[in-house]
Parts: sequence; structure tokens; C-alpha cells
Amino acid sequence: MIPAPYLILSGILSIISSVTSAPASAVTDSDQLVLGTKQPRPLVIWHGLGDTALSSGISSFIEDIESIHPGIFVHSVQIPQGGSLDDERRAGFWGNAEEQGWAGCEQIASIPELKGGFDAMGFSQGGLFMRFYAQYCNDPPVRNLITFGTPHFGISALIPCPTPPTLSCLLAARAARAGIYTPYAQSHIVQAAYFRDTERLDEFWDVNTFIRDLNGEKGLGGDDGDENDEKGRNGSGLGIEGLDNFVAVMFDQDRTVSPAQSSHFATYSPLNKTVIIPMTDQPMYIGDWIGLKSLDEKGGLTLEHCPGEHMDLGGEGGCGERMVRGWVGWKE
Repeated sequence: MIPAPYLILSGILSIISSVTSAPASAVTDSDQLVLGTKQPRPLVIWHGLGDTALSSGISSFIEDIESIHPGIFVHSVQIPQGGSLDDERRAGFWGNAEEQGWAGCEQIASIPELKGGFDAMGFSQGGLFMRFYAQYCNDPPVRNLITFGTPHFGISALIPCPTPPTLSCLLAARAARAGIYTPYAQSHIVQAAYFRDTERLDEFWDVNTFIRDLNGEKGLGGDDGDENDEKGRNGSGLGIEGLDNFVAVMFDQDRTVSPAQSSHFATYSPLNKTVIIPMTDQPMYIGDWIGLKSLDEKGGLTLEHCPGEHMDLGGEGGCGERMVRGWVGWKE
């Protein structure tokens, strides 16, 4: 009698022989081991002030990303969705920042290719909206968030109009200067929603709801809100500690964002605008109001620098490409 182990071995060898000797047409797809099917993680881009979702600059940048990470899916957020180019440019200056943020949440959630999560890039003002998504929506979730020249702790001077200036920018700037902390400006002018004058903090905390709440400063103003609303008790919503990585990029010669260090969560001192208070000395960081400290302590926060002026990505081989290669398109 043949021992059972030899019978089992004989059977296995017989199966292997029948498969390897079969003609190619007889081997089905289910018999084949498919390797190398991992795709680069999708990417969402939110453009900056005065730009459009598919402008020549954004389109060229997307093409560069696609050449670096073949097969990547890239979506560029359009506000208002389906609007004209003029509508998009105008929305960068005029509109309710929070409403635009919620509209971006709905747009991103509707895209099937993003359902498993994605990386996100925000250019200047667009970085605030990408952070809005991560803190108040995040379904599907942001994995790596990269922001370029984003005024995370607000601006203390209006961002200059382009040369030549657009009518939308000139009108928005005039309205803002007339009363930056009026209810009208706060709800109708996008820049006003992240204007944080350190010499007028009481006014800011009382009337601002956009960047005040993004940074967990809601309890410092008169609006305590409803602890069960989308923004949570102190306004920070989900916070950002759930991100895998947060890469905040500052332009070393930035003369557009004031102070430039706002890109790294720094502000002017309330007592002296020649003094910069760094991120780690901010009550928001020390108290971990939005999870920034927690993210930092687990190694998920990176403060990067780009040489040059505001939004100078450096072209081929430059700072922008370095961020794309380092933080975008991870395969999973």
C-alpha cells in the first residue's frame, strides 16, 4: 500500500504538469498571477486667487504630474462647478468662503475615482480650502496634504492685485478696505475671510468665522456656536491629526502673503509687527486645538521652503517638482 503522503505529492505534481503542459489558449485569466497592478494614489488640486481649475498654468502642472506618475488620476476643483472662466476668476475674489468650501466638499465626494482616498495640493488661497475639506468633510479622506504659500494663519495686509489688475480684484480690494470686519465684507469677500490683523484681534474673533474656526479660535470670539454643528466646539471640526502627512511650503522671497511665515502657521506679534511668533509658540499649537502638535509629534508635519517669490514653483527640477516626486502618487 502506498503511504498517503506519497499519494498527495503525486497528485500535486500531476496538477502542476497538466497546467504547465497546457497550450496558452487553455490557461484562463483566473490561472494567472497578476503583478504590478498598484496605481498611484489620486490627486486633487485647488487653485489659487484669480486662477481657474484648468488654466494654462494648472493644466501644464497636471501634465507634469502625469508624466512623473503615469496612470495617476488628477482632479482640479472648479468653483462654481460648470461656471465660465470669468465665473471662476470672480469666485476667487467675491463670494462666501465657507459656502465655497462646502461646495468643494460636495464636488470631491461625487467623484468615483477618489472614493478610496487621495492626496491634495492647495495653491496659496486654495490651500485653505483644501484644509477646510480635510477638517470639515474628509470623506473620502485626504492622505497627504501639500500647500504652497498658503496663509494658514491669515494675512495682515490684502494680497496685491495682479498686473494689470482685474476689475473684480480692484472692486473687492476697495470694498475690503472700506470695512474688512463688517458682516458684508466677511460674507462676500474671500480675502476678508482670512484677514487676521494682529492689532485688531478682538474684532477678528468677534466677526470672522472662516479662518478663526479653521485654527480653533472660535471660543475666543463672541460666537461659541453649537457644539454639535459641523465645525465642532472650537471650530476645528475633525482637525488635521488624521492626515498621513501635511507638507506646508513657504516661499522664502514671498512679498504677497503678509507675513510670509503664515505659510508655516506663524503670525506677527500683536505688540510689534516687526516680530514673528513661530508656530511652536502659538497657543493654537501649544494647546493642540486643531491637532497640529499631535501630527507634528507623530512625524506627519513637514515645514518646507521654496526659494523665490510667491508661487514660483521653479519649473523643471524646481521646488514644485520636488514636492510632486516626494509626496504625491504613492502606490498602494
